[in-house]
Amino acid sequence: LYTASRAWSSSTSFSGAHEKNGMGVEADGDLADSWKDADFRGVYRAIICGSVGQVPVQKKLRNGHTVTVFTVGTGGMFDQRRAGAENLPMPAQWHRIAVHNEQLGTYAVQKLVKNAAVYVEGDIETRAYNDNINNQVKIVPEICVRFDGKLI
Repeated sequence: LYTASRAWSSSTSFSGAHEKNGMGVEADGDLADSWKDADFRGVYRAIICGSVGQVPVQKKLRNGHTVTVFTVGTGGMFDQRRAGAENLPMPAQWHRIAVHNEQLGTYAVQKLVKNAAVYVEGDIETRAYNDNINNQVKIVPEICVRFDGKLI
């Protein structure tokens, strides 16, 4: 039984540190101490499945890049098997999508129409801008689809 359990364990280290025993643990150090200095920022990623609200519009920035902006609505679902006051649809939540990838942006303009089902995966970011009407700084959360994002 002991030899069968040692068959799956590896004696090599992925970090390049020298290991004292064959079970994958350093004998002279504590692994918890190595994680104290690590900088974890968190996961700011969103996966949105819903229907297109505003038709995608491409905008040209001052630096020459293009950004495609549209909205996706989630929610508004209700159970059709029941009737009554509790069967009212939930209010829709609208998500602003900004596509910074030029190829995905042209795909969105060509293929996405209003009320089309869409799957969006991207980073959650906040964008700040000056409102000219109220002279206030407004902060808008949006889903940014860059080169690592998905748009189906």
